[in-house]
Amino acid sequence: MPVVAPFRALRYNPAKVPSLTQVVTPPYDVINSAQQESYYAADPHNIIRVELNKKRDSDKEGDTRYSRSAEHFQAWQEQGVLLREETPCFYLSETAYIDSEGNQRVRRGFFTLLQVTDTHERKVLPHEKTFTAHKEDRFQLTKAVEANISPIFALYPDDLNEVMNTLDQAREPEPVNDFVDPMGLPQRLYRVSDPEACRRVKEMMADKVIFIADGHHRYETAINYRNYMNQEHPEAGPDAIWNYTLTYLCSMSDPGLTVFACHRLVPRLDGFGAEDFLALAEPYFEVRELPLNGEVKDDKSRIIESLAELDGKNNSLGLISHDTDKVYLLTLKPGVMEQESGPDVQGPLSGLDVVVLTHLILDKILGLDNSARDQEHTIHYLADMDHVLREVKTGKAHLAFLLNPTKVSQVQDVAEAGLIMPRKATYFYPKVLTGLVINPLFPGEKAEDCRS
Repeated sequence: MPVVAPFRALRYNPAKVPSLTQVVTPPYDVINSAQQESYYAADPHNIIRVELNKKRDSDKEGDTRYSRSAEHFQAWQEQGVLLREETPCFYLSETAYIDSEGNQRVRRGFFTLLQVTDTHERKVLPHEKTFTAHKEDRFQLTKAVEANISPIFALYPDDLNEVMNTLDQAREPEPVNDFVDPMGLPQRLYRVSDPEACRRVKEMMADKVIFIADGHHRYETAINYRNYMNQEHPEAGPDAIWNYTLTYLCSMSDPGLTVFACHRLVPRLDGFGAEDFLALAEPYFEVRELPLNGEVKDDKSRIIESLAELDGKNNSLGLISHDTDKVYLLTLKPGVMEQESGPDVQGPLSGLDVVVLTHLILDKILGLDNSARDQEHTIHYLADMDHVLREVKTGKAHLAFLLNPTKVSQVQDVAEAGLIMPRKATYFYPKVLTGLVINPLFPGEKAEDCRS
């Protein structure tokens, strides 16, 4: 079953970077252009320069965003900004945050190497479709820098919390990092290098199935990179470092695990408004209207409360449109999904709000098929409902469809059934930081074991 391994991470040198606040970022795929600029300005050693280097109009062969990433990465190692750990470790991580109801919560997990396996082996299970362009981008970056810069976020079943208890008991007493990240969230990182604890964690993880929570593009890239490197270096063997990838693992029972909804904005439907859509949707949905007052905070609370009331009764979602000051609550009529067929609606998929949205609304009603949904300009995916409401209010998007969060149990059911949800079906929060630990993929290196 799954194979995890401790590793000698590259980490920021505290003598040169006393606090990580100005040098770490969220994952590349939630960073917009304004945020990219702010991270560039924050510190000359911000990980953004490696993870998401700027495009230039002058880019050409030999001078691209990827070659510049590699140059920064190499220079920081030579300058001692990034230092390599001497001993292989697991890294226990704690992230504190305030949930949507105002409660203080802490999510706990650990960074490890995870052996890369093909999906059909059923050891590491995806649950979402991916974007072609994102995978090519991540592959080119990995080739250039020869490292996993950003981790995959994955889940594992552990009702008794045995893995984290083992790591807790063996962690070093003081954190190697203790800081507030750029999003204002307190972060702590502890090393675990004890050989016996390491062996116990490897044994306990060996009988579990891993579920990818966030980072499907990165995991598919890890498979592609493994295949590429094994073809380039057939002599390397199964322990070659590129047969593993950097992963943050969190128990599915962790009380700090939170999933937000990821809403859909449709920016380019000129001349098509709410009434046009509702006429087409009438055979499938019951519709209830609620007025909005134009104040984002109040409207957001009303929409979230209304959708939560409908959650569990039948598949439900919300619709807002630039041409109206109402939210339309759409509840699926009984028996509708039973009339639908195809691989995208089979088994546990048919009961998901996000599948109803994708299959019935985006594909069947609006005619946005899988190819169209693979293009980023066709649909925008946002978890921040404040942002969604502002985009529609200002006319930057014509329509937006609002969802309740997908449940962790639904992710597990879909993945175990060997099925795949639509893109961006989940938004796990908080995002795992980029830049806390980096896994080098240097040719000639092997995955390490627990040192005694």
